Amino acid sequence: MKLSRLYSNRPKIFGPIVFRDGLNVVIADIRHPKEEDKFGHNLGKTLLIEIIDFCLLGGVDPSHVFKRHPELFADFVFFLEVCLPTGDYVTIRRSAAEQSKIAFKRHKEPDQDFNDLRESEWDHWRESFKKAVNILDSYLAFAPIKPWSYRKGLGYFLRGQDDWRDVFQLSKFGAGKHLYWKPYLGRVLGFDDAILEEKYKADATHSVLNQKRSELQSEVSFKPADFDKLRASISVKRDEVDTKLRALDSFDFHAEETGLVRSLADQIEAEIADLNQRLYNARHDLSQIERHLADDIHFDLADVKKVFDEAQLTFPAQLAKDYEDLVEFNRRILIERRSSLTQRASELRTEITTIECENAKLSAKRQDILRVLGGSDSLQKFKELQRQLDEDRASVAIMEAKAAKLQELIGVHDELRANKIKIDQLTAQIDQMVKKGNVRYEGIRRVFSRIIKDVLHRTALLYLSQNGEGNLDLHAEFSDAETDLETDEARGTTFRQLLCMAFDLAVLISYADEPFFHFVYHDGGLERLQAKLKVAMLQTIRQTCIEHRIQYILTALSEDIPNTEEFAKVRPTDAEIVLRLHDGGEAGRLFRMQTF
Repeated sequence: MKLSRLYSNRPKIFGPIVFRDGLNVVIADIRHPKEEDKFGHNLGKTLLIEIIDFCLLGGVDPSHVFKRHPELFADFVFFLEVCLPTGDYVTIRRSAAEQSKIAFKRHKEPDQDFNDLRESEWDHWRESFKKAVNILDSYLAFAPIKPWSYRKGLGYFLRGQDDWRDVFQLSKFGAGKHLYWKPYLGRVLGFDDAILEEKYKADATHSVLNQKRSELQSEVSFKPADFDKLRASISVKRDEVDTKLRALDSFDFHAEETGLVRSLADQIEAEIADLNQRLYNARHDLSQIERHLADDIHFDLADVKKVFDEAQLTFPAQLAKDYEDLVEFNRRILIERRSSLTQRASELRTEITTIECENAKLSAKRQDILRVLGGSDSLQKFKELQRQLDEDRASVAIMEAKAAKLQELIGVHDELRANKIKIDQLTAQIDQMVKKGNVRYEGIRRVFSRIIKDVLHRTALLYLSQNGEGNLDLHAEFSDAETDLETDEARGTTFRQLLCMAFDLAVLISYADEPFFHFVYHDGGLERLQAKLKVAMLQTIRQTCIEHRIQYILTALSEDIPNTEEFAKVRPTDAEIVLRLHDGGEAGRLFRMQTF
């Protein structure tokens, strides 16, 4: 795929631009360098990328020039003629006012003007945005990267000023998930993108399941290990409900009264006794702690000295110091002990309150049962047992709801375990994939290193690694030739820009004979470079264009390509300058109108 011709329905304001094979230069002449109100940076050489991307069906967000100035561009219709991998052409028609209505016309000959083409003569007319992307994708038929759309990687070959910050993560990806671009780059480098994509999806699933597990765990007081115990409790409670129900149906309370007596004797009384014992122990421990907290160190060194004086004995200074150290040591121990005792006292008071509440509930239940057993009125017994039956049914419902939540939690645990196994397997597959490498990857990184060596006479490495999560990380960095250690040069804007350019060219060279992008647009590719680096880079670009039939579009200020002997062999010719802008007024801008 190459660009062929860009034009509009208003040629007096936006004139046609014809792109050629090989080197294409969009140059901004600085004719008035001393006039402060005239600059070479706002003439439209960067805006041109935005227009090309728009014609190639890029999205239009609020920051887009057509959104920011709708009143200026409402009447504009743009046409982009593209050379397809098959050798014929397609013209894409897109209006600035109706961005979601796109038309296509396929044709054999280049350099056409379809401004006056009738609606019926277009192959596709006013197609929806989504359908138009699919149509253009089918025209381009980039088989090596399927099922990825041509749109996914277009940004690497339309690099704007914001895309020099990182070799791999374009500005349009921002801080977005790596799932959106790393698998695509993996495919471009010849790896199995399905494994990379599946790994990111498995990671996402793991996060969702972890969140779900936390939410369920907060709703359930039981642990998965208690599931069978809970089911046993439900079974027992259901049996009690059935027994009471049968007794009520037959109006026979003998079995139920027997059960109540057994419950009172074997369960409730035992629980109350246990609680009373715990309550006694807790109160006893609290009393002992409160007594110890009231203790203090009572030692007066003056009294000891007085005894020595009365006995007419000399009181040694060292002995006084030993006494003081001993007192201080005991005081520190007492402080630490008091802190521990105070905390324990607080825990005991809480425990006492809890036990007293449980004791009160059991006592109330014992009174209810005794009231039933002691009553002689059958109707009263019926009512009491009916109430207890309702409570038991409610308890069963609550336990069943907890069991359902617990079962769901167990299901999530099982899913997490299975997903973790899947993540480990995919991590191992990625590890083996990187270790094994592939022919395309080896070719791309070899060309990448060669370009940097030719331009900078330095060693640059393109390599992959796995991060802590087992996913792919891509690296492009300079290395010290002797130590093979990473240097800080890649962090500088100029050298990082060269890494970006080298990577784009290396990929294009790898796909030069396949249906893929065969053009690259580098906005300001020579800016900030030293003169000798500009010469070396232009030589590399020219050689790449000739040997691999690549279309290279470069935007530059006139001062980036000075008219010196050093630049004589690489300086762009008039034929290679496809668009010349200047700071001499409206006639020198991409859109021949007032600045906006």
